[in-house]
Amino acid sequence: MRVEGVWVAGGVVHIAARTRELMVACPDCGRGSARVHSRYGRMLADVAVGGRPVVIELSVRRLFCDGHGCGRRTFAEQVEGLMARYQRRSPLLQHLVEMAGVLLAGRGGARLLQILQAPLSRTSVLFHLMRLPLPSAATPRVLGVDDFALYSDVYGTLLVDADTRLPLELWAGRDAEQLAAWLRAHPGVEVVCRDGSLVYRQGIAEGAPNAVQVSDRFHLWQGLPKRIGDIAARTQRERPTRPTLPPVATRSGCSRRCTR
Repeated sequence: MRVEGVWVAGGVVHIAARTRELMVACPDCGRGSARVHSRYGRMLADVAVGGRPVVIELSVRRLFCDGHGCGRRTFAEQVEGLMARYQRRSPLLQHLVEMAGVLLAGRGGARLLQILQAPLSRTSVLFHLMRLPLPSAATPRVLGVDDFALYSDVYGTLLVDADTRLPLELWAGRDAEQLAAWLRAHPGVEVVCRDGSLVYRQGIAEGAPNAVQVSDRFHLWQGLPKRIGDIAARTQRERPTRPTLPPVATRSGCSRRCTR
């Protein structure tokens, strides 16, 4: 790429550039081509320089593809690190917008971008945030499994990384086979924290038979008073009753029970 001019107009830094006459590979078949069909201009916003926004006016080529059997007749060249397909921002500025959305969401991200001379509305920041792919979650060492009520008697299952406390998976229903399939697809779970559901117990035993199953703290405290009450009632029933002694006569003529 060759820079042909730099100037400032209206508080904005403009950079005029032009791609060089080099061989470019077709994005479909990969065959290189230098036969030019035409040129067209692209306007790219870049990160600010010295507190001033930057606009790159780039002239790029549209090339013919001479590959036999390739369905693409022409294609536009892309400058790696400077432009991306269907983008009006440089990859560096696009990454800045996305990170502002990840860290500060809509309103806060828009305020930060205003300071960095890359103004965007909060809805635009949220739009770019929602376009980001979800990061692939690593297999947790300690997995939390619990159910929740969607409405009425309809329940769902929630999987949580017990170390980071981040949700991993969510699905409708409480199915042992679905839980077992997830565990088989994510080997490496050492401990599974669950409630007293027999369905989850079966799914964990089938999907991760070597994992240790423990009860979560909430259900431990919830079941502890009931368990103590059951033990106390059983002990009371099994304890032998004291025999009743007959009354004895005293010198005063009254009858009292003898105590030992």
